[in-house]
Amino acid sequence: MQETSTEPTSKPKSRLEELGYEQQLDRRLSVWEVVGLAMADVSPTMGVLFLSAGIFAVGGTFAIGASLILSVVVILIAICLAELASMFPIAGGMYSLVRRVLPGPISWITTFNYLIQGVVIPASISLGMVAFIKDLFPGISLPDQAIALVLLGLAMAIALTKVEVGAWATAVMVIVEVIVLSIITFAALKDPSQSLTDVTIHPTMLTNGQLGAVGFVVMLATLAPAFNVINGYDAALGFSEELKGGERAIGRAVIISAIMACVLIVVPLTAAVIAAPDLTEFFNAPAPVVYSVEQSLGPYARYIVDVGGIVALFNAMLSLLMYFGRGVYTTGRDKIWPDAVNNKLGKLNRFQAPAAGVVVLVVPAAILIFSSALNFLIIFAGTVIAAVYLCVGLAAFWSRFNMRDEERPYKMKLWPLPPIAVIGFTALALASQDPEYLIAEGVLIVVALACWAGSKVWSRKSSESVTR
Repeated sequence: MQETSTEPTSKPKSRLEELGYEQQLDRRLSVWEVVGLAMADVSPTMGVLFLSAGIFAVGGTFAIGASLILSVVVILIAICLAELASMFPIAGGMYSLVRRVLPGPISWITTFNYLIQGVVIPASISLGMVAFIKDLFPGISLPDQAIALVLLGLAMAIALTKVEVGAWATAVMVIVEVIVLSIITFAALKDPSQSLTDVTIHPTMLTNGQLGAVGFVVMLATLAPAFNVINGYDAALGFSEELKGGERAIGRAVIISAIMACVLIVVPLTAAVIAAPDLTEFFNAPAPVVYSVEQSLGPYARYIVDVGGIVALFNAMLSLLMYFGRGVYTTGRDKIWPDAVNNKLGKLNRFQAPAAGVVVLVVPAAILIFSSALNFLIIFAGTVIAAVYLCVGLAAFWSRFNMRDEERPYKMKLWPLPPIAVIGFTALALASQDPEYLIAEGVLIVVALACWAGSKVWSRKSSESVTR
């Protein structure tokens, strides 16, 4: 009689373990919870109400066309991210994807362009919220910077707790955002003043106080600021190690997030243009979409805008800290810094949250709240976003040649169109940036390359101390 073995069979390794990582973060999130966190980072209300002012100022009603073009590019970027993330389901987001595929210098450039967003954007968001709070509650007399610090601290406190707390908090606020956007869209469409065909096919802009046709050169220049409006869907990648359902699930999450971002931004943005009773006044308004809402809803519009602005901005700040905090945590776990820094960054707190990674972002962000250079850095954020996506496109393209035998749980469709389109579009967006922002990007690249060279030294010292 054959004996039956009672020895336990070894559990097959997960993809994360195959890549050399331990499963430290707990897998507690569903695909839709991750999508909710990503949508909080996208913050469609913020994009529609405030960030859209930049593309209206540059390209007039071609903002609609630019957003539609960008929507296609966004889906192609998401397809590239989905394939790479299924291959490398690591909490470092785009930093991890590029690091696994492209050479060290490009990896470090991506790291710096990626992480600087986690400092600059939360600082600007915390200050941006103050105007809406004071408009809603005019009796508040505290300095703007003091209120901004409190808001930043509150977001940090939530980001340091269990991931489900942040996921549910952002989900509730995303629902509020969708309600606000629905009201905006309804208010805009109930009394249309412009022809959808005319504003889309024959775009106009304000030049020297007069409405005129939008030329091809201006159309190209409009694409770069449009990049800032539909952005943040990549935040889904930061929760790869906390997502249930396997590697394909993260691919689905990032593509769903990208599609929702496009719909929730492009539809109300287009509706606001159609509703504008006077395009000259629309273009002259500090926030053109808010102008259209006020014309449709009258005095009640202020309260909708204030509530929508507060919720959208806080939601984005919280999601950003959670997302980029996990990116900082992953850099420490990857031991790219000196040992003393790695040991701090690569640890989780008792709530299984990357506390040091979040704090590393919050401290400089708090300092930036008092900085006069913040406005420059906010605009510069668009440049670094384009630079990161350029590296992602290069990684998606190169991985097909350099990693032919690598398993791809989520294989991109339409190859090689997505990476080629992403590389071309992001290169065009970078080329159209003002010289001052390209110079700043050059400085950031020099610093990144200096750290790459330094990493050779401190990694060698770390290896020597281990062998002693």
